Amino acid sequence: MGCAKKRMNPKIANHVNHNFNGSFIKAVIKAVLQVQPPWKPGKIGRKGHDSRLVAICCILKEGFNESYDDIESYVKDSETLKRDYDELPGHSVIHRGMKKLSTKYIRKVMNRVTRFLRRKGMNIAVDSTGFRTSNSSTWYDIRIKRKNKRKDCIKLHISMDIDTGIVHWFTMTPWNRHDSKEFENLIRHLPEIGTIFVDKAYPSRKNYQFVVDKNGTPYLCFKDNATNKAKGNPAWIAHIRKYKKDKETWLSTYHFRSIVESVFSSIKKRWGSFLNSKKKWMQKNARSLCGKL
Repeated sequence: MGCAKKRMNPKIANHVNHNFNGSFIKAVIKAVLQVQPPWKPGKIGRKGHDSRLVAICCILKEGFNESYDDIESYVKDSETLKRDYDELPGHSVIHRGMKKLSTKYIRKVMNRVTRFLRRKGMNIAVDSTGFRTSNSSTWYDIRIKRKNKRKDCIKLHISMDIDTGIVHWFTMTPWNRHDSKEFENLIRHLPEIGTIFVDKAYPSRKNYQFVVDKNGTPYLCFKDNATNKAKGNPAWIAHIRKYKKDKETWLSTYHFRSIVESVFSSIKKRWGSFLNSKKKWMQKNARSLCGKL
């Protein structure tokens, strides 16, 4: 039968959400003001809204999962934004601003939002998940020599702190790109790490050595056909011997990796698993924001 679930007091939940929203708005404003403006104002026509303010509204739109009309109402009712800005943009301005934002700019801003949460010795989990798109798979059409109903998907790779659930880095690839090539990109920018947990899609001798060189302890799940040959990477043979010596103990520690699935579940429950955007660069921008929020 199981145990009855405890319900949180609605007053407490609303208080927590209200405080979180206010803190998130302040963090986004601070991060946006620390980087260069996303675009320069045009020389012809009226001056328009500050590009930094429009970028803030675009990030808040994705963070709170609101429509363009709803985010217009939200920002105009926000005491934090009204205190700093006299005139706030409307939904059409935010929509045009979303098209101007680049993935590089979004990455810079969101990394600053999470930077103060970074620390040495973090236990990191790395994994990927797919998001469906409305685009047909061109590669598959060529293979079967006819147009099909199969759709492409975009893979979002993240590295997260399993103790806090904070996503510290992300990359995006097509569905047919091998995951192991993204591993270094996901942890290169992190400070000295503790233990890192990865499933069978990412391990390689090079990746094992890379983790050890960063003073980390790798738990990159070995494939069934893995051999003891080091091939110039001594970290590989040391850890595969440890794995084969006491496989049960090794796997009991490795299964901390499953926490990352909870993060993916939260992302998809809030933002969905389907991308409505038709253009590739808009799909990347949408996943960039969701991956770091």
